[in-house]
Amino acid sequence: MDVHVLIYDLSRGMARQMSMGLLGFQLDAIYHTSIQLGGREYVYDGNIVSIIPGSSHLGQPMQEVFLGKTELPMDVIEEYLDSLREIYTVEVSTFWFACPRQMMNTR
Repeated sequence: MDVHVLIYDLSRGMARQMSMGLLGFQLDAIYHTSIQLGGREYVYDGNIVSIIPGSSHLGQPMQEVFLGKTELPMDVIEEYLDSLREIYTVEVSTFWFACPRQMMNTR
């Protein structure tokens, strides 16, 4: 089974257009990725979700890159992803987003 990474630009082109004026340097995109295999797309959106490829609220990917092939059966892959869903939750992503802010505010 083929495995692809789908690469999205969260800014939908705005980073490239506005970054020089706002930041003083060129930022090509604000990247977000997902994995496509077995006719499904797996994306982190507060949790790991399985969707129909290309149906994400992120729009169409800006690039699709072939990573390789896997011989693992889908039930093994799904079992592994289920174990990750318990770890990568919206609470964890909120913590990692807030942590640098809290460290900056304590100095």
